[in-house]
Amino acid sequence: MTPVAVALALGAAAAWAVGMTLAKPALRHTDPLSYVQLRWVAVGVLAVVFGLATRAFRFPGWSPIGYALLAGFLDAAAGGLFYVLAIARSSAHETTTLSSTVPIWGVAASVLFLGEPARWSAFLAAGLVVAGALLLVREPKGSRRRADATGPAFALIAGLLWGVAETVPSKIALEQGISPALLLVLFSTAAVAGTSLVGPFLRSRIPRRMDRAGPVYILASAAGGAFAGWVLWLLALERAPASLLSPVRGSTLLFAFACSVLFLKERPRRTAFAGAGLVFAGILAVSLFG
Repeated sequence: MTPVAVALALGAAAAWAVGMTLAKPALRHTDPLSYVQLRWVAVGVLAVVFGLATRAFRFPGWSPIGYALLAGFLDAAAGGLFYVLAIARSSAHETTTLSSTVPIWGVAASVLFLGEPARWSAFLAAGLVVAGALLLVREPKGSRRRADATGPAFALIAGLLWGVAETVPSKIALEQGISPALLLVLFSTAAVAGTSLVGPFLRSRIPRRMDRAGPVYILASAAGGAFAGWVLWLLALERAPASLLSPVRGSTLLFAFACSVLFLKERPRRTAFAGAGLVFAGILAVSLFG
């Protein structure tokens, strides 16, 4: 694996971590539904510009387009919405840790949907994630705050949806010849369409809210997080197999945890550090031996 591929993958992990962390302050200025919709509108515009600049738009056939739209709905619409609902209920370090379990769910999806053999590392990783999640949500003795499992549960669901989307429909679409730029455009289209479809049912619970700082955070998260992360990751995949890059992708957890401490000034408990360590160990196990 070349140093360029590693550098690109590390850049993608760092970009995704920045985008994940920015969601926490962004939700002080906008509602979760508007955040997801407008974020992917911005990513779609950037992807169109990127595709035109690189002359990457070509018709790959209806099958990869269908898989790309499915991936976008699972990843960007459903996964993105569960993530912002999670981070609105929990701390950034808890949410980013539990949603960064993507490689574990990706291995599970490959076993269930692609017929790949189950390995011992997947069961070990699952056990480590469960133990880590329990430590992350555990309240210290004497605390008056009741432990709320809703946010962590939503974060795990987001990670599951991201893992399935990356492993099955995204992988199939890329293998069938779709370009990264077109994949991002279709991702964005599915995200905006999906959230628009469910919007009328959610607006009674998630009222529309936006102040002047909202668009700034949305654009920063879209450009510096989702768009930059996906472009860097796809460029890395052109230079090295996904199986070799998976451990590097797992560093998203470490970048996001550090961002929540350094920039959001969160103060995780010692049990939270231990929980994050167990989750990261699960990601390494499934990435290195899965």
